[in-house]
Amino acid sequence: MPSPHPVAASPNADASAVAILNQVASALNEEPDVAAAMNRVLPRLTAALGLHTAWMFLFQSDGRTVAQIASTGLPPALAESRRRPLRQGTCFCQDAFRAGHLTRAVNIVECSRLRNATGDTGRLVLHASVPLTSKAKPLGILNVASPGRDLFGRDVLAVLSAVGQQVAVAVERTRLYRDVDRRAVALTGLQEAVADLQTAHSDEEVAARVIAAAHARFGARRAALWLDGSRHGRPGWHRVPAGGRTPVQAPPPAAGPVGPDSPWHPGTAHPAEVLPLSAGTHVIGVLSLVLDPRDRDRQAALRPILHAYATHIALALANADLLAETERLGALEERQRLARELHDAVSQELFSSTLTLAAAERLVAAGQAEGRGLLTQGRTQVQHALAELRALVYELAPPDDDRLAPALHRLAEATGAHLTCDAQDPDRVDVRRALYRIAQEAVHNALRHAPRAPITMRCTDHGGGLSLAITDTGPGFTPGAQSKGLGLRHMRERADAIGARLTIASRPGAGTTVQVDWRPPGAAEEEASR
Repeated sequence: MPSPHPVAASPNADASAVAILNQVASALNEEPDVAAAMNRVLPRLTAALGLHTAWMFLFQSDGRTVAQIASTGLPPALAESRRRPLRQGTCFCQDAFRAGHLTRAVNIVECSRLRNATGDTGRLVLHASVPLTSKAKPLGILNVASPGRDLFGRDVLAVLSAVGQQVAVAVERTRLYRDVDRRAVALTGLQEAVADLQTAHSDEEVAARVIAAAHARFGARRAALWLDGSRHGRPGWHRVPAGGRTPVQAPPPAAGPVGPDSPWHPGTAHPAEVLPLSAGTHVIGVLSLVLDPRDRDRQAALRPILHAYATHIALALANADLLAETERLGALEERQRLARELHDAVSQELFSSTLTLAAAERLVAAGQAEGRGLLTQGRTQVQHALAELRALVYELAPPDDDRLAPALHRLAEATGAHLTCDAQDPDRVDVRRALYRIAQEAVHNALRHAPRAPITMRCTDHGGGLSLAITDTGPGFTPGAQSKGLGLRHMRERADAIGARLTIASRPGAGTTVQVDWRPPGAAEEEASR
């Protein structure tokens, strides 16, 4: 078999190198996507040099994984099954490039891909390989070929080397732009995901928002969250939502990839990225994500963003623990208050009615007319005690849902108050709950201190938010006076928690009005800008 020899000048081989480079530069500048640009460049390049076939590989950001991104004039043996002979496995060029031996455009006399290809190779035997590098970083390989066994001459290899430098610059520039865009998108997703967590008040709410953000904000294919059961007195790590999984008893893993056989894997055959969620020195959760295995560059850009997100998830879980503990202590304090109310109000009222009815019984037995009046008085006392008892029971059994207007209507029905409500429900659950509890406390205070006085509640739209007022015509009081009860303090704490303004208007003998005005954050600025 004759030895290869330098290729002779073809009809197009003497084309101006400058003209060729201009054509390549024009195509690269017109198309920001490297793959699309190279699929335009390769036909122009081969035509200008009198060649027939070209294909290009691009390394991912890890410098190891290779993708076949562009080609032209492939023979059937290389083009079959969507270019599978080029997409699968490695070859001499790639191995030499990784080893640092492919530093300039050279002739590859023995091509392993052509040697192993089955079928029509279009008489391709050898090719030229052009390394694409930027700052000594391997970016890709450009291969060109023509039928026959003629080597490429130095002039052609010099033009190919110049083209390779242009392509390398374009690849690096595109990657820089893409990385900037990806970081911007990822940071926006992080900002939105963190904002979603700010209104999560329980493990379930945190988990639901984390899983939703993993898919919508970060493009995860699968996502799962495990939480430390010891936070709630349970053994093991519990997946939320469980999805039929039993608790994991192993210690939490370190950050990094895990395979499908790991108990911390959320599913699918691809590796998952595991992120421990730490509060101080204690790991309280584990987030597991399966990212797009085809896009390693995006995975690399996402990792620092996801680590930052893990910190915010841990804070949200810690806040949920604090809220649960606060609610537990609040419930304990509330039970103690209800016990005092039962003793100081209901039991005293019933004790008084017992004495009144006993006196009425003796007078009626003695045939004295005053007994009838005492019977009426005793019945009124029992009715007042019953109304206050119903109000206390209603506090122990809150409404079935968190909508404000229906809850206020049920409160009015249970206590005999008159309600007018034409306001829209606030979007925030914590605001609706706080407003309802303030109304409940105000009505209860009115029943206790003014059992015979009418009570009215009015809820209206106010400045983008709403205003809730509870009024009674009872004996009133001096708002600045020292009070032993906790009702007023609780109302102020609930108003402060949602950024509302609570005002109490009262004076002895003139009744009491409790009013709370709530406006969503930014409503005042928005109204002022109109």
